[in-house]
Amino acid sequence: MPHFRFRAFIVGALAPFALLACAGESLVVPLATPQEVRYATILAQPADGTLYQLSVYATTFGTGAILDAYVLDAFGAPATGGSVTFYYCALQGNPAPSETCLTGGGRWVRWGSTSIIESGPNQGHVVMAFTESQPSGTTVGFSFRYIGQGSGIANAPSDNVADYTWP
Repeated sequence: MPHFRFRAFIVGALAPFALLACAGESLVVPLATPQEVRYATILAQPADGTLYQLSVYATTFGTGAILDAYVLDAFGAPATGGSVTFYYCALQGNPAPSETCLTGGGRWVRWGSTSIIESGPNQGHVVMAFTESQPSGTTVGFSFRYIGQGSGIANAPSDNVADYTWP
């Protein structure tokens, strides 16, 4: 085997190993600095301007209530991902006003969970019916918890609680 062919054979045989040795590094993407890591950690916390708003409306059918969670990011844009878990206040197993749970007398009970509406005119909202019919005059308190699931918006409880009184 002539010398130049042997040299081409060696280069051809070793080239894949050279590529594998450098595969873990990228010449295009820089490594994160400690300052960038600290900035990402700050972004994982609720930022000023982030909104987690709860509203409760009467249904147009039956005697239930409509729970409406609305989530905005720190720039005022509606959430495009994530989910919401709704809770109602209960005292000894019975629905109660939010004040009962806020003062420690009752506890928040999970009602249900669903995904954020990702697009359209209701983007950023989560709507769920509370179908437990209550006697007239009964007030029930509600809250929710947002889970960002990679949306860029931090997990957080609702900024407010909302009470609904059955007619």
